[in-house]
Amino acid sequence: MSNLETKAIFYAYSNNALDQLAPYAVLCKEKKIPCTVIYGEDFVKQKVRPRNNIIQIFKDYNIKTHIITNIKKEGLTQIIFCYIWHIVYMIESYQFIPNFFKNKIKGLTNKIFLFLDGELIGKNAAIRILKDQEKVLVFTDNWDLRKKFQNSFLSNIKGKATIISTNQVPYHFHNPAWQEPNKWGKEDIAFVANHWEAADKTFIDRKVVIGNLRYSKKWSSILDDYNVEKITKSGSKKKVLVLTHTESHTSDWERMLKLLHELNQKEDISLCILPHIRGMINMKPPKGLEKVWDKTTTLDVAVKKSDIIIFWESSGIFEAVLRNKKIIFLSFLTLRKFIWENNASKNMMIKNEKELFEELNNYNKNDVIDNYCFEEIIWSKGDPWLNASNFLDKFLGSEPLN
Repeated sequence: MSNLETKAIFYAYSNNALDQLAPYAVLCKEKKIPCTVIYGEDFVKQKVRPRNNIIQIFKDYNIKTHIITNIKKEGLTQIIFCYIWHIVYMIESYQFIPNFFKNKIKGLTNKIFLFLDGELIGKNAAIRILKDQEKVLVFTDNWDLRKKFQNSFLSNIKGKATIISTNQVPYHFHNPAWQEPNKWGKEDIAFVANHWEAADKTFIDRKVVIGNLRYSKKWSSILDDYNVEKITKSGSKKKVLVLTHTESHTSDWERMLKLLHELNQKEDISLCILPHIRGMINMKPPKGLEKVWDKTTTLDVAVKKSDIIIFWESSGIFEAVLRNKKIIFLSFLTLRKFIWENNASKNMMIKNEKELFEELNNYNKNDVIDNYCFEEIIWSKGDPWLNASNFLDKFLGSEPLN
């Protein structure tokens, strides 16, 4: 074995990717591996920000973080962009500054963003990461050739470090895009959730079935330690959480909105609507739903507060599996066919509004929860945390990294 120190790098283009990578960063830190998280595309454009609990976890575990454009500044355009980016980041935190001004200056940064040299920025970041000649593990979600920062960074890392992908969501529907090799880079190892993902990822030579670390009990307990919000009882009402998705992922948008209004009018229901993190977080709440449209509560807390979780698309449903919550799937609003559907219980698969309200009326908190169809997606090989930990121990202890 080499005497060189191992370090781990985590490239997250958005919060979806960060949700999957954060537990791997904590796992590596527990193994005393130095860790750095690089924030990519969506963070650079300030479409999203890391959630407060993730920021605090990284601080407490001494996990370093960098915006990719700040790792090495080269050229006047990039310097101007970084300067304005920091101004925008600060003013976004001040409520007294008008949204009109915030949107204007954010629009300016996005215009400059289009002129940034993504190839050079990614290359410079890779050079900095590799400069100490350490053994390097680079974790990402999926290597997408269309993402200019990510692609350049990973292309310049390839062959000099071990690139490991984790996917950005649990693999619960077949992805036909994976049959288009011109869209994807070729990482060295794919950590996959289940055998369906392993079979479909034909362009990756080495695949290891781990399960999904984001929905492991260990990670859930860590998140619980960082949630300061107390869970209060709300009397006899049924606490219903709706995990929404964008119009492009909803078969009938108007029908969906009408249903949300009907749910909100039910006197025996305490409703919470969680907009999807990408595509809906900046959406103005529909008229009449302002009080139940929750853009601030994190997924894990919202699920923990609820009795019943309703969805038609969101991968966040696996948080409800982890918390052993009652799950209702609105098949009449989805556009996909999911892997788990054939094994789902009958009272989970809802075909219309009438069936939904009957199921809600019949709900009893003492009912036995049957979420097995989802469990085989994320826990197909047992405890994901233990699976990932055992693999890394074996890999780092007995195999060369490059």
